[in-house]
Amino acid sequence: MRFDPRKSLLLSVVRFALAWSQLPNLQPGDTAPSFALQTVNGRIVYKKNNGNPRTSTHPLIFHLFTKRSAFLEALWTNETSLQEFIEYSPGNTHYVFMSSSDSTALEDVLWLRKTLHKAVENYFKRKTNVLQQDLKTTCQRYYKKIRHDKNNDSVEKEPFFKLSQLREHHATVTQDKCGKSWVASWKDRLHFASLPVYDFGNWIPYALMHWPCFGTGCALAQVVIKSQEGEVMLVTQRLDARYDWLPSPHNLIHKGAHYRVAYYGNACHFKSDWEEENRDGISDKTHEDQKTKAQGGHIALVSPGGDCSYFTKIHNMNKVGVKAVIIYSEEDAPIKELSCKGHHCFKPLYTPASMISHKDGIHIKHLLRAKMKLYVSYQFTPQENFFLGIDGQGKLAEVGLFLFPSMKFMAYEAKWFNYKTDLVHNLTGSAKIIHVFNHTLMEGKTGAVRNISLPPLEELQMYRNVELDMSLYCPGKSDYSCPHWDHVVHLTVCCDKTSPLCGEELGRWITPYRRSVGRWLTNITPLLPLFTSETCTLQMKHPFWERAWKPSLDIRLSDHVRFSTQAYSARQEDQYNVPFKIIKLFRGGKFDKNYNKKYHTRIVRIPPETTQIKLVATISGHGSDNNGCAEFCVTSHHFIVNGHSNVQVFKNAATAMGCANRVEDGAVPNEHGTWLYGRDGWCCGMDVVPWVVDITEQVRFGDYRNEVKYFGWFNGTDPHPIRDPGEIIMRSHLVFYKSVQDQFSDEV
Repeated sequence: MRFDPRKSLLLSVVRFALAWSQLPNLQPGDTAPSFALQTVNGRIVYKKNNGNPRTSTHPLIFHLFTKRSAFLEALWTNETSLQEFIEYSPGNTHYVFMSSSDSTALEDVLWLRKTLHKAVENYFKRKTNVLQQDLKTTCQRYYKKIRHDKNNDSVEKEPFFKLSQLREHHATVTQDKCGKSWVASWKDRLHFASLPVYDFGNWIPYALMHWPCFGTGCALAQVVIKSQEGEVMLVTQRLDARYDWLPSPHNLIHKGAHYRVAYYGNACHFKSDWEEENRDGISDKTHEDQKTKAQGGHIALVSPGGDCSYFTKIHNMNKVGVKAVIIYSEEDAPIKELSCKGHHCFKPLYTPASMISHKDGIHIKHLLRAKMKLYVSYQFTPQENFFLGIDGQGKLAEVGLFLFPSMKFMAYEAKWFNYKTDLVHNLTGSAKIIHVFNHTLMEGKTGAVRNISLPPLEELQMYRNVELDMSLYCPGKSDYSCPHWDHVVHLTVCCDKTSPLCGEELGRWITPYRRSVGRWLTNITPLLPLFTSETCTLQMKHPFWERAWKPSLDIRLSDHVRFSTQAYSARQEDQYNVPFKIIKLFRGGKFDKNYNKKYHTRIVRIPPETTQIKLVATISGHGSDNNGCAEFCVTSHHFIVNGHSNVQVFKNAATAMGCANRVEDGAVPNEHGTWLYGRDGWCCGMDVVPWVVDITEQVRFGDYRNEVKYFGWFNGTDPHPIRDPGEIIMRSHLVFYKSVQDQFSDEV
């Protein structure tokens, strides 16, 4: 037979195409396929979810490690990073750690295991024996139900297990399952793959390599050292300073320029080698002229140590006027993040700074001392995704951006997975669903608009639980396709264009920084009287110039008075009270010295059938004046009813981790922006929940006049900014309830 190379090539291409077509085109949100993985402690198996989104599983987060990343090195060598990971991580999440190295994969993961196991042991050494007792009590409560059932197949039904666990399950139980310590329980959830990721033989490498990514989650931040002729002398990994302290060197990257590098010693004083060598024999003016010329485009190389802090080093370089600072690490010390402490954090500095390894720093210094002219440029080299998740419903998930090198960002994502599981569980109950939007494009001045049909008003009032189930989606499945910024999303309702209630706000949300995972269940039961007819128009919009989101929205009606009186858990006297009337009170406005001047006392008379009254206000502060108001300042909002004070104070505003601490309440984690900080009544990537106060005891019934007043304060007094006043977005109402017990008296 004659060999035809063209046919051979064609056959190879066909085989390659067939092999490639067998790989699943997996995207975030798809169901994770089953897989098996060899780890240093044996083989582990993950079984695909059965397709029911309400079936919860153990969340799983993958982390791919490479020694080529200074960011990941700092992630693992910073004790605080490890301790906070252990502190914040929920107890049901499993973690798989992998290496991208072909030659040192096992060595890498053994080091990861040693490091993390030691951190777990040290963490729980500092805890009391109470933790151990709590663990045993919880465990015994669980195993009391299943451990004596010989036919129990609970392990086989677990989505994630070790083969050794399966063998132990089928064997006779010879030890107390509840004898494990916190340390042992933690270690059981940590898995270290013994093979390089490229030898897995499953879908995991595909997702890591093909999902879009940007930033610290998939790129190597590097410094390139070049000769005067442009020849690359060295490429070294770098770690940029804390994002909220110093500017990023990104602008230097985008300009595509390279800059001369000069060595400044430890920079505790701001004189370079060039200045020291050329100081003698020239006038001060000449010296300053030459200094200005020389330093105009310089990058400063700085050594560690000396009698000053990193702040002082960078502050001195800032005064010199260099373009950026590169500090190399201490000898035998890992690269660490440059950050500020105490009052130094409030001193403005405008010079980017990064750290490189001691070895590379010494090498550059020696080249400079040899009179070589060296130039620096900054770059990012794309890599695989370093992180990947499977949520509690068995869906593939991105893990978002780590703003600085801390493993607690993995814990935040794990908390979010549990929040989603709880939300899905809350949707399993019986409810009447009114569909409003389904991945509807929200853009322009109109936004998304939909006419809906509602039950008759008398029937609608009988639902004691009315919720907005809202999700925000991006044009694509990946975070990469999402709009970049946080903006307010308003949902308004109009059921009668002639009614003063037409256009009132029904819901409010804040979009996340470039993440596509947001979903919230917001209770709006007191606002039911805004539905004044059986046909209403709902409109959802954000600033018209922003890129379009795609919201989905359902209105959930549940806990009907007729069908749930026996199971109702609220106060007995409230179970038959339903909202029947609503009146507008006060709106927000520009938060300046005139903010409170526009508010006048409202006189309210109570409708005769009223049995209960609630104050409902949805409030959020935005903008930034000289005091950080109204986004990053604590404001208080005072509603005075017949002399009784009802106050809402947003103490969470301007706290360093205020919104990070609300992930379990629905704040989207690991956003591509400054999502961590607390805000004035809101968080990026979260619903703005109405504030509801029962004021029944504060009002006078009958034909009496009731006075309602409002004022808003900053720092205990009227706001008085000297520039750029912010805004308070507020809608407030009084809601009147009546009893419908007589309608059901024969049924009780």
